[in-house]
Formats: sequence, C-alpha cells, structure tokens
Amino acid sequence: MDLSFNEEQEILRNTARDFFKAKCDKKIIEELEASDTGHSEDLWKQMAELGWMGVIIPEEYDGVGLTIMELAILFEEFGWAAMPGPLMGTVMGSFAILEGGSEDQKKSILPKVAEGNLILAMAVEEPEVNFDMKQISVQAEKKYDGYVINGTKLFVQYPTVADNLIVAARTSGVAGDADGVTLFVVDAKSAGITCFPMKTIASDKQFQVDFNDVAVSADSIVGSHDKAVSLLASVRKKSTALLCAEMVGGALREVEMTAAYTREREQFDRPLGSFQAVQHRLADMYIDAHGARLASYQAIWCLSVDKDADREIAIAKAFTSRAARDVAFSAQQLHGGIGVDMDYDLHFYYRRAKAMELKLGHEAYHINTLGADL
Repeated sequence: MDLSFNEEQEILRNTARDFFKAKCDKKIIEELEASDTGHSEDLWKQMAELGWMGVIIPEEYDGVGLTIMELAILFEEFGWAAMPGPLMGTVMGSFAILEGGSEDQKKSILPKVAEGNLILAMAVEEPEVNFDMKQISVQAEKKYDGYVINGTKLFVQYPTVADNLIVAARTSGVAGDADGVTLFVVDAKSAGITCFPMKTIASDKQFQVDFNDVAVSADSIVGSHDKAVSLLASVRKKSTALLCAEMVGGALREVEMTAAYTREREQFDRPLGSFQAVQHRLADMYIDAHGARLASYQAIWCLSVDKDADREIAIAKAFTSRAARDVAFSAQQLHGGIGVDMDYDLHFYYRRAKAMELKLGHEAYHINTLGADL
C-alpha cells in the first residue's frame, strides 16, 4: 500500500490549495455563513470549471473519470480552507446515481453535476433515524402511476440551493425491516416540500425538510424498489471516508496555525513555543493529525482499489473524530484568549471539528460497529 501522491495528484492538491488561498479568504467564508444559503454560485461554477464536481463521474457522462482518492485530496483541501458548501451532498447524490441509477438518470443528472449546473442533497435521516437505515419510516405511498411522499427528514444539507433531493422513503413493510426502503430523485422545488433551518455549531446550512403529499413518478426511483438499504450503506461508507479527509485537512491547518502562533507569541521574554510543555502539546497535536491522516487514507485507498473497507472506515472515523476534537481543543488552549475570539480564524476550524465529529456516525458508533464486526 502506497499512500504517497503521484504527480497528477500533487498537481490537483496544489491547484486546490492555491485556489482557496486566492478565492476563499475567511471574509468570504464569514459572508457565506451569514447568508441564508451558505452557497456562492460564482465559486461553485469556478470549481466546476476546474473539474472538481465531476472528479468521480465517468468521462462518458462528461466527468473527469478519476477515483475516490483524487476526490479525497479535494476534500482534505476543503477542510484546510474551512470551506462550506453543498459539495458533500452533491457527491453523495452522485454516488447514489452512479451505483443505482438507471442509464436515463445517469445521462440526465451526472453531466449537469459535472458542469456545475445541478446540485444534489441527500434526505435520509429522520427524528428516529440517524445511523440505522432500516428504521426509516417516511412513507412513499403508491398512487396511480407514481408515489406520494409524506414525512419529515432532518439534517438535510443545503436543500434550499439543491436542484434535486435524493430521498429515502419506505414503500413497504414497517420501520426496522431490512427491505421496504426505496430511493427517489425528487425535484427540490416540488409542491409540498417545506424547509426549516436548523441552527448548527458550524453555521452550515442544515434543514428539517417536511414532505406533504409530494408527488413523484415511478421512473424517479434510484436502484431497486424496496432494496435501498444496501445502496445507502455503500454511499455512506464512501462519504464517511471523504468526511475523514475533510476533518484531517482542518486538523492539519490548526497544527500549522498553532505552531506559527507559539513561535511568534512571547511570554516571560521568550517565545511561547520554547517551553517544553507547549512543545509536547504541539507534538500530540501533530501525532493526532497525522495519525488521522494515515487512518483515513488507508480507508480511502481500500475503496479506490475495490477492497473491503468496512473496518478501515470504522477505524478512520472513530480515530479522526477524536483526533480532530483533541487537536481543536489543544489549539484553543495554546492560543489562549484569542483562540476563542470570533475575530480570529481558529473558530472556523474548532466549530467544524465538532460538527463533523457527529456526522455520519460519531466515535462511539464506529467503535461499536468495529467491535461487533470483530
């Protein structure tokens, strides 16, 4: 297993780093957080022109046709820049279409995604459903030649800027049944959809989405009828690995910021970083960040070569959740009072570290998953 980047991957990484330095300073991110949508159409189009929206979309659908490894490199740079936006939802939706969509769905959706002209959002979690997809209870009732969806979804990311929602709904059986869940592509502007913002620590745009007699056609089904749980599991595994890469990017940036600050900040007529206790704390941060990076890219490498990665993903998310949290806490401690000042850039990272720790399975969930598997 070789986790070093090849020349093309290094170019992608450097291009992304330069783009974020030039285009996405923290003033821009503050404006995005304060806006109703949290999304910049102009930046999205610029990123699409660089091919980022189509990284894992095959060339036959106007994508770049690369692997999840290249996508992970981008997510790490998004984390480094603390860049918000609907990328994760669009990537998750693209995975669902690629793995389960019909040829017509792939031809109608994926080229638009790659061009930056179509944004996707996943509507899966519910008040009683977080990690176990078998518990989905939002109903999709057969009616005439289509379906009518009723119920409530939570933590839907950026649905107000999305063009399509990928909605998981129960078409048969009861909550807890392994069969009976189906995925639908739903126009996000359909009659009967209402979005309510949910306040989050990261100021990302997550919503409660209510479906009230939302009509969808039968050809909007993604994958097999009643068999969406396995498809959802595959999508979430890949997305969890990418989320780890994003968390790693943020942690590495916090290490950089903290090391620079402790070199410059003086206490008792000497640099803060000259104290052994501070050096030990920085070393712990470095170990956590790079340990998380190794665990995350091991999982991503397994996915990129089609190896079973269940254990690697569980290890990566459990370890990275804790590591990112600890790095953020130590960065605050070593910065002192300025570390919690909202006028200083560090807060973008520690707020996101906490939010991402809870997404797609928190540390305890993945430890329990790994333990049961072992």
